[in-house]
Amino acid sequence: MAVSAPEFDRQSRLRKKKYSEADISFIDTIEYTPKDLDNTQYYSVQDIQACLQRADLYVSNPNVSNRVTEFHQLANQIIKFISLIRRPGIVTPSAVERCMQIAYTAKLNSGCISRQVGAAVTDKNYSIRSIGWNDAPHGHVPCNLRNREDLSHGSDTGAYSNYEKSDVKYLNYFTESSKRFIEIPEEGRNNAFCFKSEYNVFKNEKNQVHTRSLHAEENAFLQMAKYGSTGIEGGLLFTTASPCELCAKKAYQLGITQIYYIDPYPGIALEHILMGGSMNPDLILFSGAIGRAFHTLYSPIVAYKDELKAITS
Repeated sequence: MAVSAPEFDRQSRLRKKKYSEADISFIDTIEYTPKDLDNTQYYSVQDIQACLQRADLYVSNPNVSNRVTEFHQLANQIIKFISLIRRPGIVTPSAVERCMQIAYTAKLNSGCISRQVGAAVTDKNYSIRSIGWNDAPHGHVPCNLRNREDLSHGSDTGAYSNYEKSDVKYLNYFTESSKRFIEIPEEGRNNAFCFKSEYNVFKNEKNQVHTRSLHAEENAFLQMAKYGSTGIEGGLLFTTASPCELCAKKAYQLGITQIYYIDPYPGIALEHILMGGSMNPDLILFSGAIGRAFHTLYSPIVAYKDELKAITS
C-alpha cells in the first residue's frame, strides 16, 4: 500500500515542521533519485519511486482546509479497502480505478528495461479512446530484446541503428563498456542494454532526449492520430507515472481537463506548463486498487446471488 500526498502538500507539511528548502531538496535527492546498484547507499535508504510503482493499493492524503472533515476522505478510502478485504466484490470498481487498471495493464507491454509506464486516454465519460506504453516506435526492436553481444559481433543487424553500427568511437566505447557484463549470458539472461544510458556516459551527458522510447502518454496521444479520432478535448488522461514537460504540453494542447497520476514526475511540468495559461487541467493523485489488488478485491468469491441463496436455504 502506498499513502501519498500531492507534491505541493507534501512540501508544505515539511515546511511546517521547520524543514528548510535545502533540507527538502536533500530529502528528495536521497529518497527519490534513481539508485545505482553499485552504490552501497542504495541498500540503506528509501526508494520512494520504486515503492510507488510496486504498490497496488493507493491512498491519497491531500491537505484539507476544513478541519471538521479533515480526515473524512482518508477514512472513506480505508473503510472501502477494509470492506473489500472482508467481502471481495461487495462493490464494483470506480470509473477512475477501471481506467487506471487499463493503464496499468498497458504498461506491461513496455520493452523498456528501466521502467514500465502505461497510459490511457478517455473522453469525459471515462470511455477509453486510446492506450499507450513507453516503448520504441513501432518497427523498432524493443530494448529488452536487444543484446550487447549481437551489436558487438554484428549479429541481428536490423535491431540496431546505423549510428550504433557505424560510429567507430561509440562502438569502441560500447565494446569496452560491455566487458563488465560478460557473465550475464552464462546466467541465462538476455544481455540487454539501455542506449540512452550508454550514450550519456559516452558523451558525459545527462540528456533525456537520447531515449529510444516514446513516453506512454505520448504514445497514447499518437495512437489517436494514427488510427483516427474525433477529438479528445475535455477528456481525461490516466498515467501510472505522471506526464513530463513534453507530454504535459501535448495534454494541454489536446484540451485534457483531468490528469490522474500515481508517481509525480521530478520536473517542472506542473508549475511550468499545467499551471500556466488559462486552460489548466486538474492534476489528481490516484487513489484506489490496481494490479493484483484490483482482481483480488473486486472478484467475488462466489456469485452474490448464490451467496444470498445459501443464506436463505
